[in-house]
Amino acid sequence: MTQEILPQLLAYYRQTFPQKTNLKIENLVPLNFGWESVIYAFDAITGSEENQQTQRLILRIYPGGNAFEKSAREFDGLKKLFRVGYPVPRVLTLERENSPFDGRPFILMERIEGEIMWSVLDRATPERAAELITQFCKLFVQLHALDWKDFVSADQQTIYQEPYYFIDGYLNWLRGTAEPFPVLNALMPVIDWLKARRDEVPCPRPAPVHWDFHPGNVILKPDGSAVVIDWTQIQVSDPRFDLGWTLLLTGGYSGEKLREMILSEYQRISGAPIAQLAYFDVAACVKRIGSVMISLSSGADRMGMRPDAVAMMRRDFPALERMYALMVVRTGIRVPEVEELLAS
Repeated sequence: MTQEILPQLLAYYRQTFPQKTNLKIENLVPLNFGWESVIYAFDAITGSEENQQTQRLILRIYPGGNAFEKSAREFDGLKKLFRVGYPVPRVLTLERENSPFDGRPFILMERIEGEIMWSVLDRATPERAAELITQFCKLFVQLHALDWKDFVSADQQTIYQEPYYFIDGYLNWLRGTAEPFPVLNALMPVIDWLKARRDEVPCPRPAPVHWDFHPGNVILKPDGSAVVIDWTQIQVSDPRFDLGWTLLLTGGYSGEKLREMILSEYQRISGAPIAQLAYFDVAACVKRIGSVMISLSSGADRMGMRPDAVAMMRRDFPALERMYALMVVRTGIRVPEVEELLAS
């Protein structure tokens, strides 16, 4: 696949940046991790032999039915975050109309050199792990403290201040997603549980949210600073959705201890306890379990993911079991169809 990508990338780069002379692309390697995009790292080398310039870049190609929207959301979100000083990669270009990669949209962006925070956490001493969690939570709180109005239009600013706008949107999204996928009927009792408690969770303040903020999406640079990547789901919403998702993933994949450390540090840095967090635990569980059920029954591309994401999901069943157990504890509702899936 890499050899197929190289001539297409070279031709596109030459066409898009005609001012860059003597272009060579070297060190093109796949960096495929996660469930969504197809990612390559490469070096774009230009100029004369005496005066060569090297750009270390990322090519991110978006698969799936919603790739057109997802690529634009990430590109626009990264530009806005970079503009307000939040630590993200700098984007170069978005291509949606004339992609040489089978028509799939893509982004070219700055490549951040460093190591994934989750890998560092896995081998860290307790003291170093505590430092990393503090750094992680400071980034998370910093994101949620940004002026959300910088990320939306003037029309959106009015409706986003309605206290139930985001929760109603989420509940409508769950029900709308369930309609074309009968497999999600199994989760309707849990969705009804969320709907019945809707009035208990008004949004006190909107915020920019990542929707997949975990240590695997934070790169630690050699100087110790950190950069946050993977912004395909960025939007303005209730930040408790973001926190609930982060706690679900960290607890599911690394255990309850890491979840509780992140929650405690997030609350300490933000200066306040998180109200009604159990509700957002359940909202995150439904989203995760539902996306797996759809992907396994209808294909990962229906959820905007890479085709091989299904195999990754099956390998992640131990984490999914812990997420399902959390949902049962929070709601008291068991879902036989999910239990049968996990048993398989």
